[in-house]
Parts: sequence; structure tokens; C-alpha cells
Amino acid sequence: MDTSKLSLGDQIAAASGMALFIFMFLPWYGASVSTNITGAGGISVSDTANAWQVFSFIDILLFLIAVVAVGVPVAKATGSLPEDVPGALLVLAAGALGVVLVLYRILDIPGPDVSSFGGVDVDFGRKIGIFLGLIATAGIAYGGWRANEESPVSSTPVSAPPPPAPEPPAATG
Repeated sequence: MDTSKLSLGDQIAAASGMALFIFMFLPWYGASVSTNITGAGGISVSDTANAWQVFSFIDILLFLIAVVAVGVPVAKATGSLPEDVPGALLVLAAGALGVVLVLYRILDIPGPDVSSFGGVDVDFGRKIGIFLGLIATAGIAYGGWRANEESPVSSTPVSAPPPPAPEPPAATG
């Protein structure tokens, strides 16, 4: 593995992909339930859930995004990434998709739409993991963009047009 083949963008994307995978195990959401029932003494219970516990399909997509973010630079460093594969663009697209998915889940908290029920108050909230996941997916997208900007353009040079033919000498006379 030759890490000198990796640009700074590749390194950022790979580090962000590893961070995303780790952040998926941190708490992304929390729920607390408290009672105000007379005679019950005010019982309160809270719990948290990570990305793997809450999501049914988005967690798989985020995992695949992390795999792409790490896999493309590793394949590039080992020399197994074909030249015609736009690895940086794949990482950029995966990171952009990840940002959209995490932003969606920041705005739309999964769970029931219950705030109060018969003296029981339910509060759903976001935890640190989802915000770190957003930063990691943004890092993947930025790393892909930067790697794309740093990569040399592989196109065949266009030959210059031939010079115009010289004009015949003017006739004197």
C-alpha cells in the first residue's frame, strides 16, 4: 500500500468515513417519559438509541457511504482502482447523499408523535451522535470534492490547428 498516492482530499474522506462508522454507535436520539399522575410520585425514565437501533434502512446506507469513503482511497493506495473509475466523484456523491440523509433525520425525528398522554409526558430529542454524523458525512463530501479538484485531468491534449497558408506575393506591375 502506497499512501503517497493519496491526496489530502482522499485522506479527509477516509478519516471521515471511519469517524462516521464509529459515530453510528453513539446516541443519536433520546426519549424521556415522566408521569405527573397524582399519587404516583412523579416517575421519570429516559433512554437513548444509536443509528443502528433507530433506523431500518438509513443505517445500511450510511454504512455503505462509510465503506465507499474508506474503500476508494484504500483501493487507490493499493493501485487496484482502475484509471477510468472516477473515485473522487463516487466519494463526493456518497458524502452528499449522507449529508441529505442525516439532515432529514435531524429535521424528522423517528418515533411516535406523542407529547402528552393521560398525565404522562413524552419528550424525544436529538443527541450528540447525529450531529457528529452530520459533520462526518460533510467531511466525506468535502474530501471527495477536494480529491476531485486535486486529481490531474486525464484527457488527451488537443492539437493546435494548422497555421494558415501564407498568402501568395502580390503581383507587381
